Amino acid sequence: MKKQALQSAILSATLFGISPVACKAIVGEMSPALLAGLLYLGSGLGLTGVVAHQGTQVRQTLQGLSLRQKAILAGTILSGGVAAPLFLAYGIRHGTASEVSLLLNFETVATTLLAWMIFHENIGARVWIGKFLIVGASIVVVSTNGGLLQVSIPGLSVLAACLLWGVDNNLTRELETIPAPLLASLKGWSAGLFNILLSLVLFQAQATLVQISGALLIGALSYGASLVLFIQALREIGSARTSTWFASGPFIGTVLSVILLGERPSGEYWAAALVMLAGMFFLYGEIHRHVHRHEATAHSHPHVHDEHHLHEHVDGKEEAKHEHYHEHEPLTHAHVHWPDIHHRHGH
Repeated sequence: MKKQALQSAILSATLFGISPVACKAIVGEMSPALLAGLLYLGSGLGLTGVVAHQGTQVRQTLQGLSLRQKAILAGTILSGGVAAPLFLAYGIRHGTASEVSLLLNFETVATTLLAWMIFHENIGARVWIGKFLIVGASIVVVSTNGGLLQVSIPGLSVLAACLLWGVDNNLTRELETIPAPLLASLKGWSAGLFNILLSLVLFQAQATLVQISGALLIGALSYGASLVLFIQALREIGSARTSTWFASGPFIGTVLSVILLGERPSGEYWAAALVMLAGMFFLYGEIHRHVHRHEATAHSHPHVHDEHHLHEHVDGKEEAKHEHYHEHEPLTHAHVHWPDIHHRHGH
């Protein structure tokens, strides 16, 4: 497992994991659309300075996008930035923070299934067992209430958000030429402005200055910074594995909901949490190795001079991580690897 990608996924999960509790504390009477809009607008605002600093690179990147990439970018914004936050905000508004936090683990299941079905990403037995455990636990959470069979509409809304984020995650992996801060900023501004406009047109938007400021701050950290870290991990270890490590975040939200909000989930809830936690541990120790061939390609992305980047520099960048346009010669070899941008093959 690539250490830096693992750290990025866990830090991303931590930042996102605190968001349900933080949002529950400030949501008040805000409509789901307004809350979703403010969260994503905060993400866009928080990353604007980073993107502005890369002005020339940003213009070149946007001008160089193909029609296919533009369509995929629109898909990530619509699925992950517009629709998913609305469903999540409804769940936060009408459900409990502990319920929302735990059910966010379903995103890893949706992401993995789509990565396997559409992109043929290799999924080992350990990962599948973990996903089945998470699905079973999710069913328990949305169908029981204090020992009674009762379907939770807010819970189903969170599951819908996770499914849409699964679509978003798998589309995002196809946008490897767009720097992560730029991609997250575009999604933040587009989704934020759309949802705020929607709340003004269709709902009675009510929020205090404290609530607005709080939502923007949460968005900058839990959606902006978290998304940048998530994209970086996504490009290194693939959709399925990044989303599985990302599943550590909801447990942080669960603990905070009990400590800070005084929520007291039922015994069934804690049993489901333990099952989900067991599902995560099945990822440990997974190794994927086989002979594979890299076809000739040319692209630009951050890299170091490993066995996939055998080119030279005259400016002394060989040792440090750097980014530039480079070409790959055909290469056939075997090594332990993950579905990063150089290993998009299926089985």
